[in-house]
Amino acid sequence: MTLRDKAIIVTALLTLTILSWVVTVQQSAGMGWGMITMGMTMGQPLSISGATLYIVLWGVMMVAMMFPSLAPTAVLFATITRQKRQQAKTFAPAWLFVAGYVALWTLTGGVAYCSDIAIDSLPNAFPALRINGAYIGGVTLIVAGLYQLTPLKDLCLSKCRSPLGFLLNCWQDGHWGAFKMGLLHGAYCLGCCWSLMAVMFVVGTMNLGWMAILSLIIFLEKILPYGVAMSKLAGLSIIGLGLILIIAPAALGIS
Repeated sequence: MTLRDKAIIVTALLTLTILSWVVTVQQSAGMGWGMITMGMTMGQPLSISGATLYIVLWGVMMVAMMFPSLAPTAVLFATITRQKRQQAKTFAPAWLFVAGYVALWTLTGGVAYCSDIAIDSLPNAFPALRINGAYIGGVTLIVAGLYQLTPLKDLCLSKCRSPLGFLLNCWQDGHWGAFKMGLLHGAYCLGCCWSLMAVMFVVGTMNLGWMAILSLIIFLEKILPYGVAMSKLAGLSIIGLGLILIIAPAALGIS
């Protein structure tokens, strides 16, 4: 693959990332940096139309947050398929791999939607949840932080940090194979990043400040030579934030 071809792929991913951030910024206009902010459901009741809109916006948000760290794997996939095409072997375009990846993350929007609905509605049915909101949020952060320190997190992160290793071990020929590889890579990425996504349900799923922070953490832990150490540091920081939220919520501006 020529440098020009790689530049085209990276530019396409970067363009989609920027457009996704633009859409996300427009949708989150008016939301602040505060902790425990309202999610993307905006307090609306459960509905098919609401779920559809939420899942679309969730998919856009995932593109904004995940595409920068996907670029190395997508470029390498395109390089391998180009070599196969030159050798007159079965190949598939790189966009199918990317589509599988996006599909996996978009599907998780259904779970995220139900979670956001629960966060918005359960405190009305059970006032104790509202009273203990800081405690519940703190426990959520501690669980998310602890996951960052587990072997399962390390396993999933290793798949994301080694594009060549993933593609060599999981390669499948054909168009459907490319899509399934995208799904699988998305699944490893989900296993790597779900704990960071869980933080969003505490700070607000459309909180731009935290989206930027978590996007940077996701990118650095997958790309940096010391990404594993970055992952552990992020976990410890999230645990610390959770403890503060439980012990001294006033320090975070929460009464």
